[in-house]
Amino acid sequence: MTRSLLIAVRFHDGRYHGEEDGFVGAGGWPPSPGRLFQALVAGAAHGSTIPAGDQRALQWLEELPPPRIAAPPSWRGAAVPLFVPNNDLDAVGGDPGRVGEIRVGKRWSPHFFGAEQPVLYVWDFDEPAPDAERVCAIALRVYQLGRGVDMAAATGATMGRDEAQAVLVAHPGAIRRPAGQGAVPVARQGTLASLIERHRRGRERFTSDEQGRTLFRQPPKALFAHLGYDVPPRRLHFELRRNGAFVPCPLGSAAALVTGLRAAAARRLQDAVPLRSEEIERLIVGRGAGPQDLPRRVRTTPLPSVGTEHTDPAIRRIVVEVPAECPLPWRDVEWAFAGLEPCDQATGHVIPGRLVSEGDAVMARRYTRPARVFRSVTAVALSSAPRTVAGRDAAQRRRDEARAAFSVAQALRHAGVHTRPSSIHVQREPLHRHGECAEVFAGGSRFSRLAMWHVVLRFDTPIDRPLPLVIGDGRFCGLGLMEPVVVVEPVARHGAVYGFSIALEQRVARADGAALVQALRRALMALARDDGGRVDRLFSGHEPDGGPDQVHAHDHVFLAADVGPPGGEWITRLIVAAPWADRAVRLAPRRRRELFDDVVHRLEELRAGRVGRFRLRAAPLGEGDPVIGPARIWKGETAYLATRNLKRNDDPAAAVVEDVMVECQRRLLPRPVNVEVLQVSAGPRGGRLRGMLEIHFATAIRGPLMLGRDSHAGGGLFHAPSFNEAAGHSRRITSPPLARPVHR
Repeated sequence: MTRSLLIAVRFHDGRYHGEEDGFVGAGGWPPSPGRLFQALVAGAAHGSTIPAGDQRALQWLEELPPPRIAAPPSWRGAAVPLFVPNNDLDAVGGDPGRVGEIRVGKRWSPHFFGAEQPVLYVWDFDEPAPDAERVCAIALRVYQLGRGVDMAAATGATMGRDEAQAVLVAHPGAIRRPAGQGAVPVARQGTLASLIERHRRGRERFTSDEQGRTLFRQPPKALFAHLGYDVPPRRLHFELRRNGAFVPCPLGSAAALVTGLRAAAARRLQDAVPLRSEEIERLIVGRGAGPQDLPRRVRTTPLPSVGTEHTDPAIRRIVVEVPAECPLPWRDVEWAFAGLEPCDQATGHVIPGRLVSEGDAVMARRYTRPARVFRSVTAVALSSAPRTVAGRDAAQRRRDEARAAFSVAQALRHAGVHTRPSSIHVQREPLHRHGECAEVFAGGSRFSRLAMWHVVLRFDTPIDRPLPLVIGDGRFCGLGLMEPVVVVEPVARHGAVYGFSIALEQRVARADGAALVQALRRALMALARDDGGRVDRLFSGHEPDGGPDQVHAHDHVFLAADVGPPGGEWITRLIVAAPWADRAVRLAPRRRRELFDDVVHRLEELRAGRVGRFRLRAAPLGEGDPVIGPARIWKGETAYLATRNLKRNDDPAAAVVEDVMVECQRRLLPRPVNVEVLQVSAGPRGGRLRGMLEIHFATAIRGPLMLGRDSHAGGGLFHAPSFNEAAGHSRRITSPPLARPVHR
């Protein structure tokens, strides 16, 4: 049975001066598990020694998984300079009377919080664990946690895991849980020994050499593991409904809608808790809020409907974010917003709908998808508004846009995005087909219409956020909401497929295609070889040790020998396709793309033994080419080799159809509506099926289509024929449903 060890730390004053605990979002609050462990070691010590029983208990504690933490909300105080003696008395000859000469200024910015609420640390362990009670006894001897002015007392208790979880949930503060790598120090195996060694070496840090000079040796640092702690804000999702149906609000009324909802929720909460009226006004409405209130304010964000370009981006949903450091209980905030009737404070118009709690936040998840491109749905309010719009020329507009782009970069930093965008585009016109001009969003807000801009952001790497990205000065007023846009880079489908023409006079038969493709791969590998003789797996398909590619099953070039007119017998060109031309492979870094283009363009001669010697020149394949399409029907030019063996009693035609279905799903292609089997063959004992196929999709898709087990060696190449050619075949096998889910 799993039990829990709970240590509760109470500070004598509602202040904490620690800074380097690694909780970046909270500036060092709460004290880290590593700092608490040091306090326990200090409490267990008797002079310079620790009793053997206490050492054994602390060693048991350092081997437990990292704890969960619950801490009361805090706010940052103003930085105060304090002048204290530097630890360098030797610089003044060791005279304590001259200590004033070595005073240095240090800026302290304490965290303030309610001292009546403890900080809780909960570890889970398996029974039996007699050392747990010994740790509880050590906790009673803790006298400070943090700097020397942070006096604290601690108590410990053991209980069932469910009981400990109930104590955490009942705590008014946020619960922090370990979450991967980070900067929060946590005790690990060997931490106690390193602290004891650091203390011993610290007592001996001053020594003398043979000449009588004083030498200083820095004691070694203590050993800690460093983890991340997840403490997301509480998100409350609401829908605008009346009689069970959605009540859409115009997109341009986002600021007026949020302003009215905030005011109504604040009034309701102030009537219920009049003693906290001023605090509610600051944290919900924002009136009178200072810089220290920014990480504590409740944020109300409208979520316009997004999806396709035809979606009406009206506002039907509202999300309310209650930060972990907000002193207002999230259940009180939820009660304050639930059932409100939105009202435009400027006109007094009441929208005929109420806020209803939403169970499944489907639309909110669309705003938290990882993406490299973000575009504004509601206009972004920027501080660098132009002074006038009268008589502006093109040069003035460019200056205004450059100033706005600079403000966007600052707004990203304020929103907690520290990744520099590769490009920032601003404009007044809407970015969505049914969107609104930027000036429209100024209505009902405190911002000038000249401060409103629509923004498009591009990053070199995907940005993955657990919360919607909201930027700008109006991020607490429902403005500056960014939609992640999943786009396919043009280079992923264009400029990634090349063809090398072969003169008809050389007459290379279809049967020699495999030998020609093998020679082509060797030629590309020879051109890609570096000074050390190594070949990138982009062309070899193997790791440096000779093993198969471990990164991705299709992370190397596709090669094929293409015949002339449909049904022809002579090879007229060679195809080289980059791996990122395949939908299932992510776009490669710029270095690999440049390597691919360089090697392909340097291929000018191909020697293929008995097949012949060929003069080649690369030419990119564009739209309209039979290999590129787009088309709804794709006919196989080379045999498709199944990815799985034929099972006993399976029909070969039906088995190859199912294999194609699975392969299309694996390669992120749409599910074919049906597959025509023109020819299929298998070995005398089954084995892998090989067949000539024709694949029909519901909509036109873009190639190249190289499918099957040997798609990198010339197999499974499909063309986009005309509909009349595809309609002449008589045997058709309708695509069956997948027999089992496919996991990639």
